[in-house]
Amino acid sequence: MRISNYFPIFVLCLGAAGAGQAALSGEEIYAKHCAECHGGNGEGVADEYEDPLHGTRSLRSLARYIDRNMPEEAPDLLDADESQRVAEYIMGAFYTVEARAKSEPPPKMAFARLTNRQHRESVADLIGSFGEKTPPGEGRGLKGRYFESKGMNKAEKFGFEREDGRLEFDFAENSPGEGIGAEQFFIEWDGSLLAPETGWYEFRVSTPNGARLYLNGDRLEGDDNRRDDSGAKQQPAFIDAWVGSGDEVREAAGRVFLLGGRAYPLRFDYFKYKERRGMVRLDWKQPRGAWEVLAAPYLSPERASHVAVVSAAFPPDDASEGYERGTGISKAWHEATTAAAIEAANQVVARLPRVSGVRDDDPERVGKLKKFVAEFAGRAFRRPLDEGLRGRFVDGFFREGIEPEQAVKRAVILILQSPRFLYPEIGLTKDDFTVAARLALGVWDSLPDAELLEEAREGRLQSREQVAAQARRLMADPRAKAKVAGFFKHWLKLDVEADLQKDTEMFPGFDPALVADLRRSLEMFVEQVVWSEASDYRELIQSDSWFVNERLAKFYDLPVPEGGGFQKMVMDPERRSGVVTHPYLLARLSHHNGTSPIHRGVFVTRNLLGGFLRPPPEAIAFKDDDLDPNLSMREKVAHLTRDTSCMTCHETINPLGFSLENYDAVGRFRLTEYNQRPILSESDFETFEGGQIRLRGARDLAQQAVESVTARRGFVRQMFQAVVKQNPGVYGPGALNELEEKFSESNYHLRDLLVEIHTRSALQGIQP
Repeated sequence: MRISNYFPIFVLCLGAAGAGQAALSGEEIYAKHCAECHGGNGEGVADEYEDPLHGTRSLRSLARYIDRNMPEEAPDLLDADESQRVAEYIMGAFYTVEARAKSEPPPKMAFARLTNRQHRESVADLIGSFGEKTPPGEGRGLKGRYFESKGMNKAEKFGFEREDGRLEFDFAENSPGEGIGAEQFFIEWDGSLLAPETGWYEFRVSTPNGARLYLNGDRLEGDDNRRDDSGAKQQPAFIDAWVGSGDEVREAAGRVFLLGGRAYPLRFDYFKYKERRGMVRLDWKQPRGAWEVLAAPYLSPERASHVAVVSAAFPPDDASEGYERGTGISKAWHEATTAAAIEAANQVVARLPRVSGVRDDDPERVGKLKKFVAEFAGRAFRRPLDEGLRGRFVDGFFREGIEPEQAVKRAVILILQSPRFLYPEIGLTKDDFTVAARLALGVWDSLPDAELLEEAREGRLQSREQVAAQARRLMADPRAKAKVAGFFKHWLKLDVEADLQKDTEMFPGFDPALVADLRRSLEMFVEQVVWSEASDYRELIQSDSWFVNERLAKFYDLPVPEGGGFQKMVMDPERRSGVVTHPYLLARLSHHNGTSPIHRGVFVTRNLLGGFLRPPPEAIAFKDDDLDPNLSMREKVAHLTRDTSCMTCHETINPLGFSLENYDAVGRFRLTEYNQRPILSESDFETFEGGQIRLRGARDLAQQAVESVTARRGFVRQMFQAVVKQNPGVYGPGALNELEEKFSESNYHLRDLLVEIHTRSALQGIQP
């Protein structure tokens, strides 16, 4: 028979044994009553229960679940001994990874292309590996140079220099500083923009005077911050608000796609010429953010190098397994890679002297450009070219009658469309270069840098110690931090595209600016924990502190932090516990006018406790208006999920969600609901290890997430999949268990866990 329900780990179809029938073995019970729905080996049956009967529960938990819930139509039919026997058979035959490893061939590494992020990062680093390279600098602000001016926007006399951490100035009718007249003056701010994440950014200049913003451009040779009489740079401005009339504040805006974890050269010029008021402000809007003044820590006084960003629109990567992976190959994807290759080739040709180091008037220009293209192809293919590849990707383009620029452009397009670039494992013999390619892709989502390629060339990527040392080096780079941040944003629902909105009458002040602050607060907390010396997973789950600024302090009724900006604030440990109780997450997992124990319980089951949940066969909308307003939210959810078919899942989901009911729909702690009903957050919960615990609130929930082996293994699995983009089973049936054991032995050190993951995946199948 077919069971129309969903459950985190498994569903069993058990029928009754005949009266007086001899006791059946677990295998016989399964063959007689379960195989019809689940398949002879738990592989699933089309139009019945299609998912494999695999999971992570303990034997005790599995047996107790069968005894209590199966068969669904008659859950009391089997006694405890029969349930134990069938659970033992299922566990030993196919339920666990270890059981399947005995009878099934080991899973193979999925043939995969570059994901969208990997493609963009690889192109940026490939082009960026040529020419000038500069460190990103610290996020203190921009270097401001103040001038007296003469005539229209001409910087005539240098006044002073300082670092400005915030691009918002209202000089009114006053001078910007000592020694500079108030009627007319010129200011240039120079340095870098530090982009925190990948996506579309918006910028907006507001001024009654004149201003220009230059972003991600090249510094021209000999440029020492001087300008011509017009004051304009010789590169096009990203936003041009240079000419205006009258004293009215006007706005000019621009939009650009940037890669996270990188520094982009930024220059902002401003002048005042006899207008009554002097004022300028540069705002920006980060991906999924709100408009705010551009300020530190996103500005550095050090000028970075140009970043080659391709903004071609890619179709979404496959995320059916809970993480983005490059298994889907479609016409739309091929068209996107073609557009990206052309865009990148145009960037290379436009900056050819800088990228190649070959001047236009060099008498040996053609030969040097051929050498440049050969090096370009080698870096793109992650290993030096052999003669055959050199003939195809280099020599064949430099023919008589073809301009060198066209030869370079055609070669670059072909290189970036080659399977050797798009499919990282193609053409790679299992050697040190393969290790280097996998390591860079795992840590950076990109290509090996010069040092990593040199280590491969010298045969120094063969031992675990050598590879782990390189993994640690790569992880110190901002690109690694951006990738790790991407995992946690996905894990904590920070990458959700939908706006986070609440009922304005119930939650006045919960506006886009507050949401942006909440999001930044959670990002800062995760970043501080992961990159601290301890890098302790337990702190991530159980910490009693979070980051607060003035706006958040006022909304959540906390002391306003001194010194301005975000400050780390210690909370009541009985009321706050790391990410579990961070207001952003709690608000995201709520309805617009109330909490949602179901959403919260599902998140905790999957993300914090390592369980699996199938989508329900039929979604049931939560219609609060249809329920008695005098009921508590707990009573409403219990009523909605009271059916036996629902409770097979909700006996897990509900207690977890109820344990967070002390936090309202915007994450504020409370003791009563909106209808003044007291909050009841206590529930009995059966762990995936088979034990019974009493959840009295968020603290107990956090403790379970830390102490449960299943929960830790689930976290390791999610991190592994996110960074490697492969099934962990490819790396051995005991891979997750071994990684979890090392994780525990390291005092739950998150960065050490990442090093272990990168080392293991890079060396898979490699023979010294």
